[in-house]
Amino acid sequence: MMAEEVVSSAAAITVGKAEDGSDYVTTRPAMEFAEGILPRKGHEEDRKVTVASCCLVKGHIFGREILLLDCDKHTLSTGDGDWLPGTQINGGLNAFGDVYIGSGAVVAGGVLAGGDIEAARAVTTETDVPSRVIIQGAVCGNNITLGDGVVVLGSVIAQGKLTLGNGVTIRDYAVAPIAEIGDGCLLGGLVVTNEISMGDRNTIAASRIVLPADASARNVRGSVRSPYPGCNNCPHLDKVGGGETAAGYGRRLACHLFTKLAPDKSGGLSVKAGTCKAWTAFPLDEPDRFWNFTDITSIEGEQLELCVISNVDKGSLLIDDDARMTAIWEMTAETEPLPAQGGS
Repeated sequence: MMAEEVVSSAAAITVGKAEDGSDYVTTRPAMEFAEGILPRKGHEEDRKVTVASCCLVKGHIFGREILLLDCDKHTLSTGDGDWLPGTQINGGLNAFGDVYIGSGAVVAGGVLAGGDIEAARAVTTETDVPSRVIIQGAVCGNNITLGDGVVVLGSVIAQGKLTLGNGVTIRDYAVAPIAEIGDGCLLGGLVVTNEISMGDRNTIAASRIVLPADASARNVRGSVRSPYPGCNNCPHLDKVGGGETAAGYGRRLACHLFTKLAPDKSGGLSVKAGTCKAWTAFPLDEPDRFWNFTDITSIEGEQLELCVISNVDKGSLLIDDDARMTAIWEMTAETEPLPAQGGS
């Protein structure tokens, strides 16, 4: 029997039943669910949930393992030839085991996994396939891998290793014992306790980075941009736009004059230097400017020797002014705009 078709302005979505077994749920492409995919009786919380291409789930998903398959263009289309817009989950993903988020997916909630989390590259070489992977909440799991161009609006906390491709955006903090970060990423903040490898042309919105105190555990292959102080009085504001507003600070954080991102032939993102030369780097090679400390509150009582790297002068007496000049990049919507250039 043919499934009923519901036509919208964007696409035709089929409404039918998924394949539902004792230990699995598997949807067909382009299905719409009026609610989440949740346990209804005992032991269903231990199912493997597989969501096919271009589905709409209006709620949370809970299972042992969750897979959002990569979106493709071989799905239903309207008479106008519009392809389905990708997969959308209007809730969070919660799994005892692993989670996979395919290309073309938007998750309106967070992602919580007892195992590993992997998000595919957001960039695709296929036409009519959405180039996006967006997670609007926080992401927490064991080992976390985010492919090129993935956007996370919450924090990302890995219990094991955090691996970021090129051009990844994490609007909040990224926290992990071990981190491997590509080129051209934009992070709200960064705390890595044991070992870090980082590429070039990355931006950290926070005024400080917390890294291992042992220099041999820090492998940073290029400069890391700090919006403070170089971007506080941007000399190219007329080209970047936005002014001294929350939106303006956001435009400067993702400044195309600092870094240019472009799709490459392999389906990833290439990162090239922009034209701006006025930006400020974190003083990664100036240990005299570090603040060293020992973390004694770690899980299992492990003591970690860490350092804080910042462009804020350790001997500064203008604490209030320093805080306001740095906080706009972390708290753009909750802080007052800076005075006009040259103001006090």
